[in-house]
Amino acid sequence: MSGSNIVIANLYKWATMKRAGIEGLSLTTAGNMQNYARQNRPWKDQTGNARAGLNGGYFWENPEILKMYIAHSMSYGPFLELAHDRKYQILEPTVNKFKDSWYGGVKRIMER
Repeated sequence: MSGSNIVIANLYKWATMKRAGIEGLSLTTAGNMQNYARQNRPWKDQTGNARAGLNGGYFWENPEILKMYIAHSMSYGPFLELAHDRKYQILEPTVNKFKDSWYGGVKRIMER
């Protein structure tokens, strides 16, 4: 194998390792966001469906853009977030709680 092929192979290996690290961090953070949102929701359950429908996850939009989310799966989720002067919102406070630690984790992964 020529020198340039070795460099390219090592770069590919490096990129694969960084991607796996960021995916692991994102999976963990999404699960933590989901648990936090379910435990700290500001409304009182009537059926438990809204609480159970709070889901976190991540996906690659394209090879360069990873998106992480916390979302409602119930059709009335937007009303919980926006109605009554946002008294019952949980999505934005959850994202705000976890975003800095996620960014810090990505920075640590990329610096290693």
